[in-house]
Parts: sequence; C-alpha cells; structure tokens
Amino acid sequence: MLFSMIKQVDFKAAVVAGLVGGAVYVATAEIDNRLTGQNIDDLKLLGRPFVKNPDHAKLAGVPVHINNAISLAIAYAAFGRNHLPGPPWLRGAIFANIENTALYPLTSLERFHPGIRNGEIDRYFSFKAYLQSVPRHITYGAVAATVYERLRKN
Repeated sequence: MLFSMIKQVDFKAAVVAGLVGGAVYVATAEIDNRLTGQNIDDLKLLGRPFVKNPDHAKLAGVPVHINNAISLAIAYAAFGRNHLPGPPWLRGAIFANIENTALYPLTSLERFHPGIRNGEIDRYFSFKAYLQSVPRHITYGAVAATVYERLRKN
C-alpha cells in the first residue's frame, strides 16, 4: 500500500510545489513577524545550529527549509491529497497543519538551540508561537497543494 501511494506521486510537480509553497511560507513568516513584533524566524532556527556567526544563520537555514518544503509536498502528494476532504487548497492547509501540530512538541527541545539560548530568536515552545506558526502552514499548504494539482500528470 505504501509503495503504491509513493508510486503515484509526480515528483517533478511535488518539487515545484514545495519550492513555491516554501517561498510563500517564508513571505508569510516575514509578514507575521513584522505584524506581531515577534522574532519567530524559521530560517534562523534551521540554520543557526550549523554556523558560528549568528549573522549567517538565516542563509544557512535556506537549504534546510527548501528540503523540508519539498519533503512535505511529496508527503502531501503521497498521503494527504487522497485522504483529506475539500478542494486542493483546503487539503493542503489541513495537511500542513497536521504536520505542524504533530512535530510542534519538538520545540520543547529549544533549550539546546544556540539561537534561542542566546536570545537571537524568540522562544518557540509556547502557545503564542504555535498560533503564529498556523498561518504560515496554511499558506504553505494551500499554495503547495494547488500548485501540485495543477502541475501533476494524471
């Protein structure tokens, strides 16, 4: 069953959908950080463990973010698109927020993160930060799923 689900994925469409959705995610994050005054910066979160200089953290986070965005689009194509209700944008938004909610407990490990420990990024392990992550995942999921459905080969 798992193999047949993966076999049905149009990987080229999923890669493009992940890239476009990932770009929209970053744009949403920049907007909501400015609106809320919070520094919940996922690129810094992803990149800071790999660099000594905090000024390079955001750039170092880009490849990790791209990998995550593409991987989530592939997972949506394999598992989410045929098992969730509604049009593609809604299925994608639901799927991305299921992933967000399932993985959010990992933020409890934030005390080990150099950027959070040093105050370079605000804390993630809070209900407020979780709520801030929801619109990012809605926009990512809605865009990635819509792009995937438009590009995939039947």
